[in-house]
Amino acid sequence: MNSELIKNFLDACFTAKKMGSLMPPLPKDLRKPRLINIIDTVHTLSKQKKYIKISDISKSLKITAPSVTKLINELEQKNILQKHQQTDDKRVITVTLTTLGEKYYDIYINKYHQWLCTLFNDFVDEDILTTIRTINKAYKVMQNNRLNINDLL
Repeated sequence: MNSELIKNFLDACFTAKKMGSLMPPLPKDLRKPRLINIIDTVHTLSKQKKYIKISDISKSLKITAPSVTKLINELEQKNILQKHQQTDDKRVITVTLTTLGEKYYDIYINKYHQWLCTLFNDFVDEDILTTIRTINKAYKVMQNNRLNINDLL
């Protein structure tokens, strides 16, 4: 491993981050890409469990519960998501997608991913899986070994 290879890897990660900006334009009520992440997560979790709590979304997206709550409230105001207070424990709030939320999921996640599959058709699945594993592994290593810049001085 050498510095030039690390530089090229980090440059590739930066390019990968920019891929999100190539998504089709979102409707005006979904200008924050993070809102699409919430919609996707709620939809995905709804296939796994009956009730989806804020903490489930927070854990899945690896963001704080207050951040998720803020995004959930925004989606609720736009009638994309609905909050439900549990009858047995009023402190527990669960969420579901509305018809509009399901429509957005279908267009901006499901159909968009299907379209990307056609673009990436010539990619070898194992190359994609290796890229996923490598990026996730590198992220964990860097996250668990934060550098104090004073150590370099």
